[in-house]
Amino acid sequence: MRLFIAIELPEQLRHQLTLLQYPAKEIRWSREEQLHLTLAFLDEQPSSLMEPLCQALSTIEFSPFELTTQDMGCFKGGALWLGLEASSPLKNLQQKICRAITQTGIPLENRRYHPHLTLGRSKNNPATAVEELQYQLNQQRFSFNVDSFVLKSSRLYQHGAEHQVEAEFIVDRH
Repeated sequence: MRLFIAIELPEQLRHQLTLLQYPAKEIRWSREEQLHLTLAFLDEQPSSLMEPLCQALSTIEFSPFELTTQDMGCFKGGALWLGLEASSPLKNLQQKICRAITQTGIPLENRRYHPHLTLGRSKNNPATAVEELQYQLNQQRFSFNVDSFVLKSSRLYQHGAEHQVEAEFIVDRH
């Protein structure tokens, strides 16, 4: 099972982000229902690890916090992203999640965490696409509250990936 942990975006924000999409043959835009903030990518894992993983994730405590979008860019592979302002609560949550994952014996990628929303992918000249997106965005910033995270599975198909929530972990407000 291909797994990752993410923060779901509010429906209104997902819709606003899809309004930035413009007609372009060289860009494969992310579908509205796929927009999320990845906290950790676990890759392929045996289903036998689901229960211990969910148990480990359920012990994570955090307080609700707000995130705000900031910059835009593209990764070397052509992913067009919308970044987020630096956030200590997000960094702390992401680190707690990574510790919980490694305690279950699942190895994680060893690279610096760069919180972002993947808006689409461009194989041909992604820098031009970023310029157009910045124009579409017009200095707009979006903020949203975080009070939960999810464990999702991802299945790859010819038309792209389909994600399914396997478990949700909500802030304990007591």
